[in-house]
Amino acid sequence: MQKVRFTFSTATVICLLFLTGCGSTTPSLSTMPSPTEHKQPRGIDLSFRWITTPEFDPLSSEGTFVRAYVESYELARDGIGTEWGYPGFADASPPNIEQMLKTNQLGVDYRATQFYRLLRRLSGPSSTTITLCRYGEGTVFSKKTWWYSSWKPIPISITFTTADADPPAGERGSRRAPALNVFGGWKTTSFELFPADSYDVQPSLVQQCQDDVRGLPLLPPHKPQKQSDPFTPLPPSPGWPDAGL
Repeated sequence: MQKVRFTFSTATVICLLFLTGCGSTTPSLSTMPSPTEHKQPRGIDLSFRWITTPEFDPLSSEGTFVRAYVESYELARDGIGTEWGYPGFADASPPNIEQMLKTNQLGVDYRATQFYRLLRRLSGPSSTTITLCRYGEGTVFSKKTWWYSSWKPIPISITFTTADADPPAGERGSRRAPALNVFGGWKTTSFELFPADSYDVQPSLVQQCQDDVRGLPLLPPHKPQKQSDPFTPLPPSPGWPDAGL
């Protein structure tokens, strides 16, 4: 795989947009979330929006699990700890989850809305692998100012077992996070940023994500621009109910 080099002026922004874990920035100390109300890590204001397709229903049991795990991972990576994920996140994760979070940490203050859409599903007797296209817009605080950018869709992949109790279906509401454990008995066995075949197949998963933008909003150019105020994230969609179903 050929590695792409970026200039220092955009490095912090690219760490956020492409999730490559630049690793040289030390994140701010975080205030731990209370056990009764889920909070995001300090310096982070992140909203998640999921696109319904004929092949993926965010309100199905599968949709609940995938949404909860991906959102939890994003927040736990930013906070560098499983406690920042949703209730039950650690139990639904691979044994090496803490090391995964440290490897992929961002260590930046940012405000963003992230969109996800199914690219493909591979189902087996007791496990499923789902590849998603991740897309978004937001601001990153760097060099004493806010930088706004949108970013092109990139692939992420999650593999999980489905042999035990199903997660709840129909989870929708105005909250950004579920109040209860919604993972059911399913377990994640692998979570990848840029799956192994992102570049090895033709067209690559990266290219497939960027070519098929059905359901994705039209966002401004990708070049970072200075902005006086931080970005205000959109409301979550479909979001989570106040206290489960």
